[in-house]
Amino acid sequence: MKVWHVNTTSRGGGVAEVLDALCRFPQGTSPLVHRRFVTGRDAKLFTATKRLHHRLHGVHRGELPDAYEHALFLAFAEHNATRLLERIGSDDSVLLHDPQTLPIAPLLAAEGCRVFWRCHIGTWTANAVTKETWRYLSQFWPRDITLIFSHRSLVPVEATGFHVEIVPPSIDPISVKNRHMGAGEIKDVLTSAGLLGRASAGPGRQHVLYSEGVLGKDPLVLQVSRWDPLKDMGGVLRAFASSSLVRSAQLVLCGPSPQSVTDDPEARAVLEAVVTQWQNLPSAVRRRAHLVCTTLDDDEGNARLVNALQRRAAVVTQRSVQEGFGLTVTEAMLKARPVVASNVGGIPTQITHDKTGLLLNRPCDDDEFVAAVTRLLRDEARASALGRAAASHTSRHFITAREAADHQRILASPVPPPMVGCLD
Repeated sequence: MKVWHVNTTSRGGGVAEVLDALCRFPQGTSPLVHRRFVTGRDAKLFTATKRLHHRLHGVHRGELPDAYEHALFLAFAEHNATRLLERIGSDDSVLLHDPQTLPIAPLLAAEGCRVFWRCHIGTWTANAVTKETWRYLSQFWPRDITLIFSHRSLVPVEATGFHVEIVPPSIDPISVKNRHMGAGEIKDVLTSAGLLGRASAGPGRQHVLYSEGVLGKDPLVLQVSRWDPLKDMGGVLRAFASSSLVRSAQLVLCGPSPQSVTDDPEARAVLEAVVTQWQNLPSAVRRRAHLVCTTLDDDEGNARLVNALQRRAAVVTQRSVQEGFGLTVTEAMLKARPVVASNVGGIPTQITHDKTGLLLNRPCDDDEFVAAVTRLLRDEARASALGRAAASHTSRHFITAREAADHQRILASPVPPPMVGCLD
């Protein structure tokens, strides 16, 4: 039996990486085989679906799709459903990921396919924006669809009466991005990237670097995120540059090139705004703050760079305004890094405050952010203890083997089991 995972981009985001790991995972004795199906691109449609993305987080950054955009949505769904039906077998299931693919669901269900939809985004707190958005999206839920969310708190009231499953995302601990790296390899990778000295030419430099200095012996504060307004990369830079952190630490903000993430039309503008913000800083501050934009022309090289940065970091941050789950948090925790992250979305599923990391109750508050980061930089013993606890928790709950087992249980069962609980 095959399960076809359908999403809109093959690279440049947490969902793409989760699906890559599932498709690589050894099948063993499992009858379930994971396959990928990447939809075509439609820039106009992705502009509308990015608004839906924000709205599901409770943020009003535009209206619901208008009649023209709704028609684009339906045409996009019909085109990809036709392509998909040419590939799937009679016993196969289809798992659609996130709002961009959802209108495909009723078209497949009408052909007798068993359909699942997984929503990787959302917020705990419903407001008028989220309610209106869920009403719009729920029109595409066939009666027999199974809805999958990352945490019970993210299940909307509109899902009442539908079969719901909880599957937290995961990371592959032996992938290039997460495998062990020794000190020598970390140094080589960061040197090749131009962060520890003059960069070498060639395939090791598959990124754009905005930097006027090098990483010295000072502790490193790191955030790895997409260039998305909800990740607040600019807020991290502002808080660092305007506080005492600029005298005691260095900062790296690292994210993928906008050209590499084809379903995110806002990324270019966000990156350009952060670059302008960095360029307007005093030169002494610019020498201690570095922007890294990976191009994804060399997937393995960029995975090694992120791995090296996370392992070099003294503190990893995820100062998201909203967050579906936060796999960059998961990656840092697996590497035993102390993490300071916003108490939003799926992040508190991973972090228990002051046990496996520190949570920010006011993500947009620079003072709270600076105080939390400073606390960990000053108390290395406490930071190490949080990192060790984080690694233990992550290796038990958020690795690919666990997620593959969840999919086996849900997708291979002929009759949907009762709703499962989330992690404690």
